Amino acid sequence: MNKAKTAASWILGLLCFVPALEAQTKKQPEQGAAPRPLTQQQPADHWTANKAAATEGYEIHTVKQGDTLWDLSRHYLKDPYLWPQIWEMNGHVSNPHWIYPGDEILIKKMVVVSVPPPVDEPAGPPAEQPRAAQVERRRPAQSIIQPPVQQVPAAPATPPQPPAVATYSDLYCAGYFSAELVQPKATLVGGEESENKSLFSDRDVVYLDQGTAGGIKPGDELQIVRLVNEFSKWGKEFGPAKQSKKYGYYYQDVGRLRVLLAQENSSTAEVAFACDEIHVGDKVIAGETRVSPLQKTELRFDRFAAPNDKASGRIFMSKEFRQLVGTNHIIYIDAGGKQNVQVGDYFRVVRPFEKRNISLFNQSEYSKYRSTFDSARKIIGQAVVLRVEPNVSTAIVIHSSQDIAIGDGVEQE
Repeated sequence: MNKAKTAASWILGLLCFVPALEAQTKKQPEQGAAPRPLTQQQPADHWTANKAAATEGYEIHTVKQGDTLWDLSRHYLKDPYLWPQIWEMNGHVSNPHWIYPGDEILIKKMVVVSVPPPVDEPAGPPAEQPRAAQVERRRPAQSIIQPPVQQVPAAPATPPQPPAVATYSDLYCAGYFSAELVQPKATLVGGEESENKSLFSDRDVVYLDQGTAGGIKPGDELQIVRLVNEFSKWGKEFGPAKQSKKYGYYYQDVGRLRVLLAQENSSTAEVAFACDEIHVGDKVIAGETRVSPLQKTELRFDRFAAPNDKASGRIFMSKEFRQLVGTNHIIYIDAGGKQNVQVGDYFRVVRPFEKRNISLFNQSEYSKYRSTFDSARKIIGQAVVLRVEPNVSTAIVIHSSQDIAIGDGVEQE
C-alpha cells in the first residue's frame, strides 16, 4: 500500500516537473530591436509580429500596453520566475521579449490532483474484543440515545474583492510629475555585460556609483527614473507640460532594482523589473510601494452626466507622448492635491465643441449656432487617479467610447 502511494506521488511530481524542464531547454532569443514592420494582422485590425494562437482548452489573456510574460507569470502562476512555462505554452510567440497589445496569451494553470486513499487490504480474523465492547454491540439500536446535534451557524461568506484598476506594470511604469527635483541616491554607471551592450533589461546585473557610504545596503529595493525636459519636440500639444512651472519636473519610470552587494562607494544590483530599456546615466532613487485603487462597482459610465462644482481640468500630457489615447493608457491632468484630488478619484473625460475640433461640421454653421455648440459637450471616457502631486495627477483611462485627445477636459465624479 505504501509503495503504491509513493509511486503515485512520484508520477504527479514528474508531471509537474516536465513543463518546467521543457521551458528551460527552449533556447531564449536575444531581445534585440522590435520587429519592423509588423506583418501579422489579427482580428480587429490588430497588427503583431506573432502568429494567431490556437486557443481551445486554455484560459486567454489579451495583452495590454505594458504587459510582459514576467507580469503574467506573477499574476497567474504566482511566481514571475516561471515565465518560461508560459512562453512554452505559446508556440506562436516567436520572441518572449516582444508581445503586442491585442496578442492572445494562452494560460493553463498547474493543477495537482490528490491521490485517493488506498483501499484497505482484507483484514484477518477479528481480534478478541474486550467483553464490555461485545456487550455494547449486542444492545438494540434504539436503546442508545444520541445527544442532539447543535447546529452551528455558518460564517457569513466574505464578498469577493473588486479587481484593481491598474496592473503592476501600470503602477510602476506610469511616470509622474514632481514639484521639486528628485535627489537621487545613485547613478547607474554600467553593468556586468558592459563589454557587449550599453542598454539593460530584466535580470541584468548593473553597477551603481554609490554604496554603504550613501546609505545603500544589500536587499534594498530601488527605483530607476529618468528626468525628461524636452517636451516640445513631441509636438505643440505637450507645450503646457514644458511652459507652465506649476507642473514641476517630469520623471519616467524606467524600472526597479534589488541590491545584491554594497561596497563603501559602489553597489551591485539586479534589474528586478524593467519598464523600458535602461540607460547608463539613469538615476536611482529610494523604492516606494504603490497600491492600485479598487474598481468601484457602484459607479457606471454616464454619457450624459450633468456638470458639477468638483475639481476639473484638462489632459495636458500622456505617457509616451501619445496624442490620442484610449483604455488602459496613462494620462496626466492639471488638477492635484491643491484641488482636493485624491488617489482613487474617478474623473470623466469631457470634450467641448470648439473650432479646433468641429471640422466635421460646416464652419459657417458653427459660427451661426455657436452659443448652442458652446453649451453642448460629449462625455467620451473615464479615468481613475493613481498618483497625486500638488498641481498634477497621474491617472489611468478605464473606459473610452472614442479616441481621447490631449486637451480634452476632465471633471471629478
